[in-house]
Amino acid sequence: MDTFTTFNINDKVSVLYVEDQLDIQKEFIDILELFVDKVKVASNGQEGLEQYKNELPDIIITDIQMPIMSGLEMIKKIRETDKEIPIIITSAFEDSKYLMEAISLGVEHYILKPVMLQKLQERLELVISRLMQKRELEAYQLHLEDRIKQEVALSEAKEALLIEQNKSSEVGQMVSIIAHQWKQPLHYLNLLIEDLGMEYEYQPLSKEYIKDFIQKGTDRVRFLSETMDNFLSFYKSEKNAKDFSISKVAKEISLFLDMSFKTLGIHIDIIVKEDFSLYGVENEFQQVILNLVNNAKEAFDGQKRADAKISIQISSNNNIGKILVKDNAGGISNADIGNIFDINYTTKEDGNGIGLYLVKKIVEDKFNGFINVSNTELGACFELTFELKKGL
Repeated sequence: MDTFTTFNINDKVSVLYVEDQLDIQKEFIDILELFVDKVKVASNGQEGLEQYKNELPDIIITDIQMPIMSGLEMIKKIRETDKEIPIIITSAFEDSKYLMEAISLGVEHYILKPVMLQKLQERLELVISRLMQKRELEAYQLHLEDRIKQEVALSEAKEALLIEQNKSSEVGQMVSIIAHQWKQPLHYLNLLIEDLGMEYEYQPLSKEYIKDFIQKGTDRVRFLSETMDNFLSFYKSEKNAKDFSISKVAKEISLFLDMSFKTLGIHIDIIVKEDFSLYGVENEFQQVILNLVNNAKEAFDGQKRADAKISIQISSNNNIGKILVKDNAGGISNADIGNIFDINYTTKEDGNGIGLYLVKKIVEDKFNGFINVSNTELGACFELTFELKKGL
């Protein structure tokens, strides 16, 4: 018992005593105050019921035969809302009818009058002991609930930090991609401007030349703008849930990564057998596909091959949506594949093990899906499955 004393257990006990004979009532009050902290008194079942509602005592001790309302009638009313409060009956009646009814009402003890002090003390000690055990259990349960809430809050805070760390890492990769994709059009714009200067110096500028110059320059500026818009769409703070197309997400990511991946000799292939929609925050699902594609890209590090390929296959059948993200980089070792989604587990020297952990969390917690990884003859295959709403 001492183990739980730090859980703020209330050890004070109150009793409601219901007795119509005033001389017995007065004598019993003095006796009860030896065992409990507070005694409230009523002279019949009706008064006892009102006292119970107002005081909410821990224990009830009552006679049976009383004016206005009997003790058994009062107990029936109380048991309609309170099945657990301990009740002790003190009565001069030995009739088995009363005893059976008292048992059916969940009465703790039935003591015959005249009440022996030792017997009353024994019964009270038993009831109070059970009451204290119940309070200890409730206090311990509250303590556990508080601990669980604290752990959940701590876990959520850690997860939020991991997401931010992962996003910071992705931002670095994206900035690198943007820098790469902007170099060529910027170089082309520079050539256009230099050509304009040379054209102006050596011959008059024709209307056709100016028109062509504007068209080519506008096309390159539009490409630069679209690249930045795509980048910002991945990191917008939009949190509104909606239905969105999976093929649209996959194609947008492929378009954004296409030039930088081609430079690495990696081809991204989108295969849409049957498109489907998911309901949720689109930006969060973009993180899933982006992480899986970047993970596949990193699997090619150190490999010199002309046929490097990442495919995203989208299909749906019988209200099940499926996405396969596959590569031909050789696969994941048996030692690593079982731990690939564990937090902080990484196979890369400079990796943090956050990306695939977050992929699993988002797929399962945000979209009620399931993710599995396996090896094919050519490489790794991440399989995402979702139960779809009918009509989507």
